[in-house]
Amino acid sequence: EVLCGDALQSTVAGNLLWSTSRDTQEGIDATRLLNARSFPCFCIIVHHGSQQTVQLKLERYTDADECLAEIIYGVQHADQTLQYNRERRTMSDSRGRLLQEQNAAYLDSVRADQEKAEQRLREENERRKIEEEQQRKLQEFAVFRDRLKQTLPSEPSSTENETIQVSIRLPADDPIRRRFRRNDSAKLLFEFAWTNSNVPNQFELLWGYPRKRYQYDQIGDETIGDVMNGTTETCYLEQIDEDK
Repeated sequence: EVLCGDALQSTVAGNLLWSTSRDTQEGIDATRLLNARSFPCFCIIVHHGSQQTVQLKLERYTDADECLAEIIYGVQHADQTLQYNRERRTMSDSRGRLLQEQNAAYLDSVRADQEKAEQRLREENERRKIEEEQQRKLQEFAVFRDRLKQTLPSEPSSTENETIQVSIRLPADDPIRRRFRRNDSAKLLFEFAWTNSNVPNQFELLWGYPRKRYQYDQIGDETIGDVMNGTTETCYLEQIDEDK
């Protein structure tokens, strides 16, 4: 009757967190832990750190007002423990937020390092591809130059008609000279130059007045007679970038 009174109902009913029956195993365990001797047994249990303390235990209910007063008294005297728990919870929340921030910063750092590593790997792969391509081109051109040395047509004799004496001046070496037939392909000027080890892979030849620039790939079916008029001609060789 006391526990069912209006005063206790309005105060306790909305704040009752847990209850059990002594007819259940849970109730038997609670009875033993709380050392309850009569029923119903009303307890206020406070948590202090990892410990649980019985702040109030009521086993006799003689008067509703007296019972309510004891409950209020028990709650008030649990304030220190409750305050401790609130501070611990606040501290735990702060540590949790700090840990989250640290974890987020760590993940951002790891992500940034990973992106940098992936970027370095891409750059290294690209650089290696470029180097491999350059090396492949050099090897192919070395084979091309060796083939030119073996297949270059023989030089016409000095008594042969319709020939042109060509001198090719190199940037840092003595000129190289050769006679050509006027009906030889103009590309033969470049192919002859490539048989000399001092000549770079990529170059232009300049001749005429005013001087014109010629590149191997830009010469079509022209013959030497088409691009040179006299019986002698001086060409100037200039190296160009490998990518051109």
